[in-house]
Amino acid sequence: MNYDEFNTEYAKVLDKIQAGRSSWSELSGHVTRLRQATAGITTPAERTQVASDLAALSQMVDMSRRTNDKEDVWTVTSDAIRRASSQEGSVADRISRIDAAITDITNLAGRNPDERDALMQSTSTLRILHSSLQASLRAEQAEAAAAH
Repeated sequence: MNYDEFNTEYAKVLDKIQAGRSSWSELSGHVTRLRQATAGITTPAERTQVASDLAALSQMVDMSRRTNDKEDVWTVTSDAIRRASSQEGSVADRISRIDAAITDITNLAGRNPDERDALMQSTSTLRILHSSLQASLRAEQAEAAAAH
C-alpha cells in the first residue's frame, strides 16, 4: 500500500466513525488492518504522517467506543427504570419488575466502573418505590389475613 491508498482507506474509516453505525470491534479491526497494510511505506516523511494518522484514528475509535458504551449504558438504564416504574399489574408484579431493574442496573454498573456511581444513584428512586410497595403489600396481606 502506498501513501495515497492509505489516505483513501483512512478517510473511509473516518467516515465509518462519524456515521456511528459500526461497532467498536469493527472499527478497531479496520485500524489494525490499516496499520498492517502500511508496513511497506518507507519514506520517512510519509511514515511519520502514517504513524500520526493511525494514532489519531486509534484515539477516535477509542473515544467512539467509550461514547457508544455510555449511550448504551444509559439506554439500558432508562429502559429498566421505565419498565420498573410501570403501574401495570399487581403490587407483587411491580415489586418483581423493580427488583429485576435494580439487578440489571447493578450488573451494568459492575461492567462500567466509570459510570458506577451515577448508575447506582439512578437506582435510589427505584429503591424508595420498592420500599413503599413492600409496605403496601404487607398491609394488603395483613388485611387479607384479618378478613379470614
